[in-house]
Amino acid sequence: MQKNQCFSEQFHGSFLLTNSAGEHLFLSPEDFAVFQENPEKLSDKTKSLLKSRFFIYEEDNGNEFKNIYNIKYRTKHSYLENESLLLMVVPTISCNCSCVYCQVNSRKNNSSENDMSLKTALAFCDFVFALPHKNIKIEFQGGEPSLRFDTIEFIVRRVRHLNRKYHKDIEYVICTNLMNLSAHELKILRKFRIAISTSLDGAKSVHEKNRPSTHVDSTYDSLIKNVELVRKNEIYPSALVTITALNLSRMDEIIDTYIENHFESIFIRPLNNYGCAFKNKSVYYNLEDYISAYKNAILYLINRNLNDGINLREEMFSIVLRKIFSPFNDGFVDMQNPCALGQMCMIVKQNGDVYPSDESRMISEMGNEHWKMGNVNDRNCLITMQAKRTEILENGRLENYEECRDCVYSPFCYADPIKKWYIQNIAGEEYESYCGIRKELFRFVFEQIKNADERKLSLFRRWANA
Repeated sequence: MQKNQCFSEQFHGSFLLTNSAGEHLFLSPEDFAVFQENPEKLSDKTKSLLKSRFFIYEEDNGNEFKNIYNIKYRTKHSYLENESLLLMVVPTISCNCSCVYCQVNSRKNNSSENDMSLKTALAFCDFVFALPHKNIKIEFQGGEPSLRFDTIEFIVRRVRHLNRKYHKDIEYVICTNLMNLSAHELKILRKFRIAISTSLDGAKSVHEKNRPSTHVDSTYDSLIKNVELVRKNEIYPSALVTITALNLSRMDEIIDTYIENHFESIFIRPLNNYGCAFKNKSVYYNLEDYISAYKNAILYLINRNLNDGINLREEMFSIVLRKIFSPFNDGFVDMQNPCALGQMCMIVKQNGDVYPSDESRMISEMGNEHWKMGNVNDRNCLITMQAKRTEILENGRLENYEECRDCVYSPFCYADPIKKWYIQNIAGEEYESYCGIRKELFRFVFEQIKNADERKLSLFRRWANA
């Protein structure tokens, strides 16, 4: 009997085992001790379970085991050969909101320098078809991208026209505060099937403190009115909540607000201290407080689903469940090892500059261009992009980080060299360690799985498959 390489950690009265193919198993302390010393002495039932999860194998079946295991590993890491891309683009950096946690230093004036020019919009459309990816999701970001809806419409129409030749699979999404929505804009959203992602930071009082504006009487009322309007037109927006010191203690209320407004998912997002949020210390909190609040929010959400018959899932928790339960790659760009930024994900700023992620774009807005990959107006852009892709890949493997190398959660975790660079060069370790909330997040999800009855496991599988 041979043991496969695995990771382990003492875990709430048992031991958690994981391996690089994404399998996991809980063993009693007694079985774990035998497993470590001589797995042949384990009961037939336990050996069978360990074999099924690829932790042990018969020596005379070694070649067959390795072939199957390699297939499982490649399936989990299929994104390395993926033809899909999240391509974000910024039509304007202008904004009609003054969010207390703004990460990109959005502009409040209407200067033409804030907007993407026609020349750059044309170059962006050509850039879409110069890339090798077959499946591309174009995501309009800002500022508030709807302030230059003319640019959005131009890009969508131009890309559609060019795609008659290239036949790529292209989707669209706009990240908008939904404060304003004209009849024409609604018509274009419907015609080109442009999905909507928006922000709802809780009940009216806290939403308007987090996301104030002088352009409307109530940012909350405007949002809810337009959410209802687009739903009537068969567009169903997703929403996320950014947690600040203002709403950290109001997680249950936030979830209730999403339920009351008939959302089917909520993405609870911790504060990123880029841009204005880097300077606005009033929105900060300790990560330990966030982790505690997030856990309580998930427990409250689970209870409401199971006992009140509601249908609302939390996206980050669901993504981790997908990583654990599914033999396939979860597809979430930000959580890959090796790092997929610059390969599965890019963003083009209003001036045409290209970056491997939204965070690297935020760093540029803070005055540091370390992560700039090129500019779509430059005919050599695809060549200049390679240098940063190489840097990301060389520094984007968990195995290269001593603190991650033997971590039991590493098969499900992700490498982020851009965040590591940002902490080392700008934010400082006093803000957040590289590991941040990740280890606690994975530990919490595994704890919920370990202690779940069949009813709760059924809920988790439904969330993982959503």
